[in-house]
Amino acid sequence: MQSVQVPQSTDHNPQSASPIAQSPGNFQIARNQSRRQRDFDQILSEKSDLVSVMRNRRTTRHRRKLLFRLLVPILSLALTVGLIYGLMVFSEMDRQSANASPPPVDAGEKVQPILPEPVGKGFEELVSDNSEKSLPVVSSPPPDLAESQNDPRQGVSTVDGGIAVLELLKKFLAMKNLKERLPHLETRQKEPALTATVLNSPLPEVLNITVDVRETNSIEQVVDYYYRVDFARENGDPNPQMILVRTRGSSPPKVVVDPFLDLFGGRFERFAAEPTSEVETFQVIVNAGAFCYDDIPKADEKFTLKILPREDVREIAKAYFGKSSTIGYMLEDETSGIAYGQAKPCTIQIRWNTADDPKRPFLEALEIKAWNWDP
Repeated sequence: MQSVQVPQSTDHNPQSASPIAQSPGNFQIARNQSRRQRDFDQILSEKSDLVSVMRNRRTTRHRRKLLFRLLVPILSLALTVGLIYGLMVFSEMDRQSANASPPPVDAGEKVQPILPEPVGKGFEELVSDNSEKSLPVVSSPPPDLAESQNDPRQGVSTVDGGIAVLELLKKFLAMKNLKERLPHLETRQKEPALTATVLNSPLPEVLNITVDVRETNSIEQVVDYYYRVDFARENGDPNPQMILVRTRGSSPPKVVVDPFLDLFGGRFERFAAEPTSEVETFQVIVNAGAFCYDDIPKADEKFTLKILPREDVREIAKAYFGKSSTIGYMLEDETSGIAYGQAKPCTIQIRWNTADDPKRPFLEALEIKAWNWDP
């Protein structure tokens, strides 16, 4: 009996087999490996993108910094060039303006010649001893017509005494006694009190008279003339004084004698010679100092007030006032009328202070009543 042989496959490669022939476990493993490969590839791709973004950002920041560093010197250079150009333009304009010739004058146009101004004498020259010309009249402001109807002084005009004032002063100083001077003076004192003063006797020789200040009060119709008068001392040296002559309305001028008696007459000098319990009022010239270097009680808390017969001369005496006093507050107020180092006529109240230290009494300035010499 003949046997039949079945041929066997020589192909043992599992991959050559059909998918159906593969087992389910192998198929699951292959699918997981494929998924992990895809995830890994995606992670690598995202990482590569992130690195690219970071590089782009660094590049952008670097470019911005570089651009800023370049712009700063460029702008500075442009500003410098513009400034130099502007200076050159203005310089050229100034040079052209300086070299420009004036516009031509029309031949038919009349040119007015420039005449020199007349040279006149000043006020002090007009009122000096050798002057013979009159002073210019002080122009008063126009009157208020609404008030002039009820004003009892209506029709009264201010008269500038001029030479008449100076002539009166010369005659007044040359008079021999009070009887002659009485009609030509203003005072707050009674006649009996004046008989014991220098006004009732001849005055020393007058070396010089010059006007110092003229003040006009149009409302009160008053003009004040302050004169510098130098009397001769016994040794021939000048004795500098200040004398006030006042005109009121159309009345003749008069000499205001109260400050003259306080200063030249010696009333204040006698008061300052020795302590007294009285409080007195004087019409003098004062000059305030911002410090106190004298040996008085609490000197660091006080200011100095020089009492003068005239500006720029040696003081008769010194009075003192506290920094927190009425006069001290006046010095802090620019509108008060007093300033450091400025000599001014005033009416002042003074006393001897013996309370702070009886062994070192001093003159204390209490109050400045007015910035004028008004009887």
